[in-house]
Amino acid sequence: MSAHQDAEKDSQLVEPSTLNDHKDHTSVPPAVSTVDERRLVRKVDLILMPLLTISFGLQYYDKAVLNSASIFGIIADLGLSTKSASGVVSTLRYSTANSAFYWGYIIAVLPFALVLQRLPLAKTLSVLIFLWGVTVMLTVVCHDYKGLIAQRVFLGALESSVSPGFVMITNQWYTSQEQATRLGIWYSATGIFSVFSGVVNYGLGKAGGNLAPWKYMYLFAGAWTILWSLVILAVVPDSPAASGRWFNDAERALLVERSKRTMVGATGKDAQKFKFSHLKEAVRDIKMYVFLLMGASIYVCNGGVTAFGARIVSSFGYDSLTTIVILIPGGVFTMVTIYLFGWLAGRFKNTTTYFIPISCIPVLVGCIIIWKASWHHRGVPLFGYYLLPTFGAPYVLLLALSSANVAGSTKKALSAGFVFIGYNVGNIIAPYLVLTPEKAIKYRTTWISIIICMVITSVLSLVLRFYLQWENNRRDATAKSASKEDILAAWEKQEANDATDWENKAFRYSL
Repeated sequence: MSAHQDAEKDSQLVEPSTLNDHKDHTSVPPAVSTVDERRLVRKVDLILMPLLTISFGLQYYDKAVLNSASIFGIIADLGLSTKSASGVVSTLRYSTANSAFYWGYIIAVLPFALVLQRLPLAKTLSVLIFLWGVTVMLTVVCHDYKGLIAQRVFLGALESSVSPGFVMITNQWYTSQEQATRLGIWYSATGIFSVFSGVVNYGLGKAGGNLAPWKYMYLFAGAWTILWSLVILAVVPDSPAASGRWFNDAERALLVERSKRTMVGATGKDAQKFKFSHLKEAVRDIKMYVFLLMGASIYVCNGGVTAFGARIVSSFGYDSLTTIVILIPGGVFTMVTIYLFGWLAGRFKNTTTYFIPISCIPVLVGCIIIWKASWHHRGVPLFGYYLLPTFGAPYVLLLALSSANVAGSTKKALSAGFVFIGYNVGNIIAPYLVLTPEKAIKYRTTWISIIICMVITSVLSLVLRFYLQWENNRRDATAKSASKEDILAAWEKQEANDATDWENKAFRYSL
């Protein structure tokens, strides 16, 4: 039989349920069968979830301190606003300072995704967390607009490692069906730390002292980040195979087996090799560009929440300290919606592409309320504002969707990079869509922009569902002629070669 015929035969694979049933009974080591898998997953949760959640929360807090600092003197101290000859105040410099974080992020995120694939994951992340903590503390030595821009670019570059790194950790330790819930848990830190940061920044704003209040905010955030980097270094394993400190031999064997069962590609040292064939495939895969566009559309919302949230809410008629306090419930709305939709996506199979449009609805409602309701009754637009941070829910579902639908170690790293490039594009655009001269017309451009982006996200999710279902049906039709022996041999050959989702015809896309 020719090599071409072998390749043809390898591609004739049946449905994944048949393959997984056959594989589960033939390839699981005897020691693994003695381990309670559900108990093992709970153990992994207890070790990883608190650490990832706090780490991601610190990342959110460190970059978002600027929002609180904006009403505690940093704009005046560093010259982040200008006044025209006619007396019109422009916050273009403040918008640029917010966007500068994402300039560094968008430049570094893809290189870091590939570097983290090749180096010990947890150890590398701990070093980068330490360095970004130092960078946060150095904000207090900035004396002007240019210095803050430079600091924000470096901070964005360092923090760009966290999101792809945490997605990789989630891929390593959890199956596809488990990932949406776990991604939701650690991503919900954006809501948890919105609450936490509101309380802390309120206290720091009232504390007084020799320094400006905003400087204490940065010193506090940076110091805690530096200390936390040491915890990550001491506790988080680099991979399931290198987790001997926390898991016995049988547990580690099952953890590695779970990674293989998820069909994510190679594990161990082979996963650390960069594969140009994966790169070529990634740039030709339409899914990658849909993920990028969805990430960008979702994060246009962030201009009205993180970048300008405090200033918009203060426009309802609240003073600086009151504004900080009443922003806190927005974080609760974030947490609740992320937990809810993450749980639903994990509970009901092949529903993620439906839940993304549904999870966009609260954001749409919030925009309409702020834009169209009267601001004379401040509680009404404030409730609308509380709905805006729920855009975290569709973003978490997007992370889960992209993670579950790409295989091959290098291609998965690139997929994470595409999503986070989109995330950065949205964040760079977002501050420029909040036009302070439009306060009299309730920041109309902001809300129209967010509504359009939520509609785009919803449509793309449903289009992607149609495409992935079509591809699954095509593979099912091709696989009917294959035997179980051919399937298992082909699958293990592809696993050894770190096959991508295009190469491994047993792979079925999650909807």
